[in-house]
Amino acid sequence: MTNQPEHGAQVEPFEVYYDGGCPACRREMAHYRALRSSVPIRYTDVVAEPERLVAIGISQRDAIHRLHARDEQGRLLVGMRAFHGVWTRIPRYAGLARRFERLITSRAMESLYARFCDWRFPRRCRDGACGIDAVSRIRMELP
Repeated sequence: MTNQPEHGAQVEPFEVYYDGGCPACRREMAHYRALRSSVPIRYTDVVAEPERLVAIGISQRDAIHRLHARDEQGRLLVGMRAFHGVWTRIPRYAGLARRFERLITSRAMESLYARFCDWRFPRRCRDGACGIDAVSRIRMELP
């Protein structure tokens, strides 16, 4: 889905890359999806659609480890900045996201989120449950 701004240039929708193999992550993204957003948001499950990562240079391992997003200008947002990007595009959360932007995107919050991710990732990927090598196979198949 591509939007056409008035001046004719194409703008890609905001895209969130999340771990669809994680029950909590799936529930959270389903919650956001159910809410009205101010702009189109594409929710990409990186377990079901690992090929979406190839074009933007994110490994499946990184995408499963931390939330990633790509804004309409193609900038990559990682961690709490990705959450902030989602929240600012959902009117129900936008006011709080703007009001608390400094806190949400602070080093302290990013550090807490990173610790959570570092705790969650090995548990999530125990015994090869992630299927992380899928993107490597796709890269080899591309011309």
